[in-house]
Amino acid sequence: MKIKTFTVNPFQMNSYLYYCENTKEGVIIDPGYDTKYEQDDLLEHINGNNIRINYILMTHGHIDHILGNGFAVDNFAVPSYLHKDDLFLYERGVEQAVLYGVQIPPLPEIKDFIDERLKIKVGNNELNFIHTPGHSPGGVCIVDHSERVVFCGDVVFQSSIGRTDLPGGDYETLISSINVNLFSKCSDEYKLYPGHMDSTTVGEEKKSNPYLR
Repeated sequence: MKIKTFTVNPFQMNSYLYYCENTKEGVIIDPGYDTKYEQDDLLEHINGNNIRINYILMTHGHIDHILGNGFAVDNFAVPSYLHKDDLFLYERGVEQAVLYGVQIPPLPEIKDFIDERLKIKVGNNELNFIHTPGHSPGGVCIVDHSERVVFCGDVVFQSSIGRTDLPGGDYETLISSINVNLFSKCSDEYKLYPGHMDSTTVGEEKKSNPYLR
């Protein structure tokens, strides 16, 4: 499995292309592509590697993680998934954008929803989902257990955690989500790919993250 990171939009958000080198099947995680340059960069990598996008997955509904979903749906004509508890944020996407000085067209309707029973195949691998509210009510982590990889959105960062002062955020809920929901299912060697900043590991965050001691 291959991971290509694109740091995009005014929020410097990490969008991920996760794909199988053998079958060329892939998913886009957090389609935050804002400018034509960012969109063309993604398309160039996909086309240059003959990747077939099967799904668009969003870890949560904040504007930086969803603002390119219209572009992604238009280009790949595949389902885009979000947890239902963040639908209210997604449906206010244009309003969210205005608050941050960003302009986006209306976003496409979400018809497919993430819950912990959902399993998605990417090549020979399987993606699982862990509900991790606290940064937002419908925040999720996307896990490939065979690769020991977690796409954790804005739940946990290197030596930090996601904000809890936005609508639907709650500090105690987020800490519980990390310690009880995520860390109980993903052991120390799992690598964390967050929505911002550099990757880290579960073990490193258990050891050194000041919010989780």
